Amino acid sequence: MKPLDVASLHAALFDSSFDGLLVVDEKGTIVLANPAITALTGFPPENLVGFPVETLLPQRFGDHAALRSEYWRHLTPRVMGKGMSLFVRHADGIEIPVDISLNVVRVDGRNLVAAAVRDLRGRSYAPDTIRVQATALHAAANGIVITDPNGVITWVNPAVCRMTGYGAHELVGQHTRLLKSGVHDPTFYADLWASITRGETWSGTIANRRKDGTLYHEEQTIAPIVDERGKVTHFVAIKQDVTRQVELQEAVTAANAALKESLAEVASLTEQLREEAIRDVLTNLHNRRFFDESAPALLDRAVRDGAPVSITILDLDHFKDVNDRYGHAEGDAVLRRFGAILRNSTRKSDLVCRFGGEEFIVAMPGATATLAQQRAEEWRRELTNAATAGAPGAVSCTVSAGVAQHRQGETLTDTVARADRALYEAKADGRNCVRVAG
Repeated sequence: MKPLDVASLHAALFDSSFDGLLVVDEKGTIVLANPAITALTGFPPENLVGFPVETLLPQRFGDHAALRSEYWRHLTPRVMGKGMSLFVRHADGIEIPVDISLNVVRVDGRNLVAAAVRDLRGRSYAPDTIRVQATALHAAANGIVITDPNGVITWVNPAVCRMTGYGAHELVGQHTRLLKSGVHDPTFYADLWASITRGETWSGTIANRRKDGTLYHEEQTIAPIVDERGKVTHFVAIKQDVTRQVELQEAVTAANAALKESLAEVASLTEQLREEAIRDVLTNLHNRRFFDESAPALLDRAVRDGAPVSITILDLDHFKDVNDRYGHAEGDAVLRRFGAILRNSTRKSDLVCRFGGEEFIVAMPGATATLAQQRAEEWRRELTNAATAGAPGAVSCTVSAGVAQHRQGETLTDTVARADRALYEAKADGRNCVRVAG
């Protein structure tokens, strides 16, 4: 029998691996890649050789070169499933979650690193994913409570503590009946419990009591979590304090019943409810609900008149860092400051809304993309300069923006989506800039 050609065998194994394989030198330059890399990234192996390994990484991993240099000073193997998972950049720009293993190989007196890159798409429990999801739950404005199947609290986020007045250490380990107000009859809770233990999601408004004994109302959605056998393992409740809205509604009802002759008072309370429903309390701008109700009519009028319409989406850069470093009071101050900038420098015909969180949207009838870009640049500069012009110690913040002009035959949703993609480009280009959709 003819002896095996070991070199050919090694080459065949390298080329046939289901995982993408890369060999990188001490400068981070790719010296070898296998065909599986093409299936994963869209880049042929021959197009990668000679390029830095960072070619395959999204721009947000800008510190990878420094991390790589540090790794090179302490070369150690790394197996799959250990440490942080990464993302690779496909040739078409999308990000793909991956895990990697690293092995040090020595060839002709040189140290090289062989990396196996495994596609993690479809696996939702990578360490980075868990960390991102946990951070999002912790920072959510709505209250989130997780309980075991018996209703004993196992986790709460800070919003629940602000809503109830209890600390997390006082809630975890307690049954949810700790918050029971006595307002609802036993049938209410029995029906609720029957629904969620059947695996159904329950939504409704509940009156509960804070630690200080005061009553508050919360809109609540409770969703069961089941295992692979269909058994309920936990319940997740999403809560929003709607005490103000309930109190206003009760006031309207009482006024209607007791003072039918006072139609002016009833009309005032009703308008107050309407205004609160369509206006953001913090910035006094209109909210997303108002945008969704009003923007289609605005667009229709402009199309009938043959006038251009541009949509601008603006997002405060690194806003979570402002909250984390300076506190939510300073974060709220930044939001109010930018809301005032938009309110004071837009026309009555413009539709200006806080879209949610740190994101704002402006619909500008009669404005081309060029004009909308110029105005967005003015708002960006004004926010950047606001801290310097304001009181000593004012927190500074920058804003990124995406602009899209409505195209003939395009829906409002499509125009907003293009503006959002332009905003993403501004973020990817380093933030604190304006980009116009093509």
